[in-house]
Amino acid sequence: MYPELNPRLICNLERLGLTENEAKAYAGLVSLKEATAREVHELTGVPRAKVYEILKSLAKKGYVEIRQGSPSYFRAVDPKLVIGEIKDELINCAIESLAQLNELSYEFPTTSPVWCIQSDWGIRNRIREILAGVKDELIIFATNPGFLREFEKELKHIEKNCKLIIIVDELEKFRKLPFEFRETGSAFRDFIRNLVIDGVRYDEECFLIADGKESIAVHRAGNKREAVVIRLPVICYLQKMIYNWLLEGKFVMDF
Repeated sequence: MYPELNPRLICNLERLGLTENEAKAYAGLVSLKEATAREVHELTGVPRAKVYEILKSLAKKGYVEIRQGSPSYFRAVDPKLVIGEIKDELINCAIESLAQLNELSYEFPTTSPVWCIQSDWGIRNRIREILAGVKDELIIFATNPGFLREFEKELKHIEKNCKLIIIVDELEKFRKLPFEFRETGSAFRDFIRNLVIDGVRYDEECFLIADGKESIAVHRAGNKREAVVIRLPVICYLQKMIYNWLLEGKFVMDF
């Protein structure tokens, strides 16, 4: 009885471009050292009717060697060589694709100044892009210390070269971080913690205004995390004014 192949390994090989059956067959051969198609089938569960063609496909890619005979035997090429080859191909493909994408320059009559991002990866990258472009001033409102911790290196660089204002809902939560903070008043704190729109609760994690021209708000809308990016100077100016009033204690909720 053969041990079961690591599902995580198969998943990673698939992400590197192998099909599920190719990933299983190659991993099985690495485990067996040398084997017949039948033995690969018994170990991996690759369908018996397909296993021989799968092994031949791997051989054409240079990942498997064949010793002809009756039956034929198959041996996996050293994983270091195989993964190294795949890595080089992926890097070259990525570089070429990036160059080709950068060459695209379709012109549209207008570009929307408001964008919504709904992936954590996309949110982090957009924040880093904004932080890298700050020239004079960055205003941050944060309720989550983890946000400042994740971008601490970028923020320390901004602090040295630009005006950095960080407003937080509770000073106590942020005391371990190496920044100077300003705390919101109770009216704004209560408002931001009880923000419900159309029956959906919004929990603000952070809000950035870069040079008064671009802003990004990261929040949870129900169970979904999203960010809204605004590149509209007049709106960002008004947002900045609101935070200036907030710092001066002039924020009053009166409904």
